[in-house]
Amino acid sequence: MRGKTSILIFILFNLFLFGCKNQNQKILDDIAYYLQNDSVMEASACFDLLHTDDLGDNEKALYYLYEATIRYRSYQKMQSFDGIEYSIDYFNKADNQNKLAEAYFYRGALKYENGLTEIAIENLKQAELLSQKDGDIKQQHKITELLSSIYCSAGLYDLGLQYAKKAMTQAVQTKNYNWYVYAIDYIATAYFQKRMNDSALYYIKKVPQYEKYLDKETIADIYTSIGMVQSPHDPELAKKYLYKAIALGNKSSAYAILADIEMKNNGNRRTAKNLLDSAVVYSNDKNAYYIISRLTKLYMEDKQYEQVCHLLLKKRKTEQDENIIKQDLSRIQMRYDMLYKEKKQADYIHMIMTLLILVIVGILSILFYHRYQYLKNKKDMIQRQMLIETYSSKLKNLQDTDDNTTKQEGELMTSINILQEKQSEALKKGKELYEHVREGQSIITWTKQDYINMIDYYSLIDIPFGVTLETEYHSLSPRYKLYLILTNMGKSEEDIEYIFGIGKSAIRSIKSRIKSKNEKTQVS
Repeated sequence: MRGKTSILIFILFNLFLFGCKNQNQKILDDIAYYLQNDSVMEASACFDLLHTDDLGDNEKALYYLYEATIRYRSYQKMQSFDGIEYSIDYFNKADNQNKLAEAYFYRGALKYENGLTEIAIENLKQAELLSQKDGDIKQQHKITELLSSIYCSAGLYDLGLQYAKKAMTQAVQTKNYNWYVYAIDYIATAYFQKRMNDSALYYIKKVPQYEKYLDKETIADIYTSIGMVQSPHDPELAKKYLYKAIALGNKSSAYAILADIEMKNNGNRRTAKNLLDSAVVYSNDKNAYYIISRLTKLYMEDKQYEQVCHLLLKKRKTEQDENIIKQDLSRIQMRYDMLYKEKKQADYIHMIMTLLILVIVGILSILFYHRYQYLKNKKDMIQRQMLIETYSSKLKNLQDTDDNTTKQEGELMTSINILQEKQSEALKKGKELYEHVREGQSIITWTKQDYINMIDYYSLIDIPFGVTLETEYHSLSPRYKLYLILTNMGKSEEDIEYIFGIGKSAIRSIKSRIKSKNEKTQVS
């Protein structure tokens, strides 16, 4: 009884574990579904239901990947990167390039949010290389878009513009309005920062017609960009959009642009300082330098030195960080551009080598096939010739006897006729060439195939000599074999000279080479 109870407990325990594993897999599938549909809150709720102690290696890698994804999309900073490091290591070993690219992306994105821009770029460029192999356009786009944003924020506007235009191309390919609006925003911003105001205005005017497709946060960002680009052309319209952006999300950039408008157009220093003070409150590491610089200048002009000292300390650190980041990002981009170029060259060489191998294999296959067909046909001809000789011998024996063997003779004659018909079809050309040589005519116009047809035919009418050619002289060329056949046919050297169209010295050379090759064959 105790034994049965133990077995029952063991079975129930395993069923429980199996149920947990199945439940975990279902939850992971649900999280993937919600994340794919941008339902981050639902994904986060499902994530909390996972039984972490029962996760396998693959499930654990997905768990940490989804954790990083949810944190990034929820605007939370990552305290420890051990989990996503585990995912990268696992997906790399499993050769799952799609998930590996995704893991590198979120590691890079979260590093960027933590202010580690250089490490972020390293990861994002790695993700970019992997996603190009995988062909996942959605993944390629989010990498492209983030790289554009980072480069523009770092002041590398040419690189930012390059990636923004790439993002716009991806948006057009997929007909995704959200992607398209963000790409236009980045392009307009980059042009504006490059002081190419007409180009910036051209792009930003495309945005309003797509507002209905955007969420509140996105609209606030877009309104800020419209205000920035419109500020040199229509300050009042720019202010209207900037205040809309502030109402939607307290955008520090919107406060800073409003301050510039107040100073340039109205000379209102107090309002400008108040707006910049608000901008500092809502600023982050990405736009702090510009805001602090503008505010410092105003305080200096108004001789408010205490505020200046405070801001200068903050500005100095920000300026040093920005210069270092700018240099590092340029270096990283150049390195990855070189790696990508080398990879493309390696892929091209690999493709050419593969094609060459396929061509060589194809040619060898054709040659082997023709060789096989040739040997098979030759074997069939020899067998038919042997049968013809055997049947002919039997027929002669029957005809020599006085017995009533008419029926048997008829059957043998029928078999011989059928075989001879097949044989004549196969050896018609060879027989013509044989008669040509037997009559002592020249062969100077013969092709290599003519030599082979003649040799095959002669091997059938003189089987013992044909066997000698294939065994003792198999390494000789068709020309040398034909010389041996002519000798075997009883042709004199003068006849052979005429048939080949050569002189005595050439005949001596042929003899010497045949002897040399025959000796090598015997030694081997």
